[in-house]
Amino acid sequence: MFDGIDDLTVEAVTAVFGTVDVVARGRAAAARCPDCNGFSNRVHDSCLRRLRDLPIGEFRVVILLTVRRFVRGSADCPRRTFAEPFAQFTTPCARSTSRLKRALERIGPALAGRAGSRLAVQLSFDAGRMTLLRRVMAFPDRCPARRPCWVWTISPPGADSRTPL
Repeated sequence: MFDGIDDLTVEAVTAVFGTVDVVARGRAAAARCPDCNGFSNRVHDSCLRRLRDLPIGEFRVVILLTVRRFVRGSADCPRRTFAEPFAQFTTPCARSTSRLKRALERIGPALAGRAGSRLAVQLSFDAGRMTLLRRVMAFPDRCPARRPCWVWTISPPGADSRTPL
């Protein structure tokens, strides 16, 4: 049902007031340091992240994910602590899952702005117009000078009409 949830252990699922809360934590006993690729199983701390996911029917889904911070005891590694990675499921510091981001990236180019926001609310995604526009702007650069494709100047006759601002 959930992509990338293979790395997680689901501890509880509750449905209250139109929202499904999924309480989950990492399954691995150790994690790999992003700098030196060494493993660590010493847990320093943990924090709770609230991630929005695709809705199930009319219910909004919120995943309450416990993320552990590991201590890297090696003297040759510059990093002292690092967070448990969930690369398939979400990105660091994100407030939504990768599945929800992909769905919004499909709505954004088609409708963007207010129309896209209205469709997202109808689909129970609850994404505002600026969220959709940020997803469109986060696409890989397709135009020169890192400007959106719809920003072009009116150029004098004989010049290239697609010269960016």
